[in-house]
Amino acid sequence: MSHSTAAIFVILNNLFHDFAVALLFASLLVLNVIYRRMQEPDRSSWNPLARSLASTFNKVIYACWAAIILGGIVRTLAYERFEWSEAAGRGQITALVVKHVILIALVVWGTYIQVRLRKRLKEIGA
Repeated sequence: MSHSTAAIFVILNNLFHDFAVALLFASLLVLNVIYRRMQEPDRSSWNPLARSLASTFNKVIYACWAAIILGGIVRTLAYERFEWSEAAGRGQITALVVKHVILIALVVWGTYIQVRLRKRLKEIGA
């Protein structure tokens, strides 16, 4: 594979990886809205829709995780060759660590909501 072909592949991989992260975050936000709605006293008419939406978004979340993990492997292996910036120097490592700590915190929070929503839907038998 030529260098330019590999570079194009890495660029596309990075695009899909970033898209999967954004879609994961957005899906977890939607599950948070569903979870909050499920806490309301008058929700009986909402239950079937909540179950359907949660099921759909859970599938999207699993697909996002697969894309993030696979794309992340490629991204990590190609980072130094295709993304390393001499101008940023070692500071870019610190920036990447901070970015990942923030993203991991958000995903842990969202996954916590996802698990709680799943339990809530099982409790009410929606």
